[in-house]
Amino acid sequence: MRSNGLSYFYVRPHLERVVASWTRRRPQFIEGDDWAAAGASAHLEYWQEHGGRCRSDDCLIHDAGRLRFEAGYAGGDGAGERVAAWTAGEAHAILTGSHGREIDSVAIPAGADECTALCAIMDRWGEDLTRWDRIPQEPEHQPAADEAPQAAPGGAPPAPPETADRLF
Repeated sequence: MRSNGLSYFYVRPHLERVVASWTRRRPQFIEGDDWAAAGASAHLEYWQEHGGRCRSDDCLIHDAGRLRFEAGYAGGDGAGERVAAWTAGEAHAILTGSHGREIDSVAIPAGADECTALCAIMDRWGEDLTRWDRIPQEPEHQPAADEAPQAAPGGAPPAPPETADRLF
């Protein structure tokens, strides 16, 4: 994890198997240790020394919340494609119809990875997917406290800042 980060596809499954094996066979040696947290700390320290950001496309430490997953379903009634979408870190996946409106939603467990989310989506809406896409999302620009708001394109006034409290 130090140089590669924590990915859905490679590091995380192996880390979970190793921790499970140690827990079964030698629990006294892992009691109180959080290998994932230690690996994340080592990763962040490593990349602070080597340019600040890892180059892995699926690093959960650097890109958590920036990966969107979409499952396409053909509309059986000729109504067009339905799309189930989930963004890493979100509590729900949303199913939308071809008209773009929400049809249904399904809860995704906290800390879920792509496989867990895909299982929840297929359990709820069936296994007849036409596609499954990973879509990297650009981070939203977060203005600094002393940065003046910018006018929206077309001369519209800037939107007022978000006033709701956020947990994170």
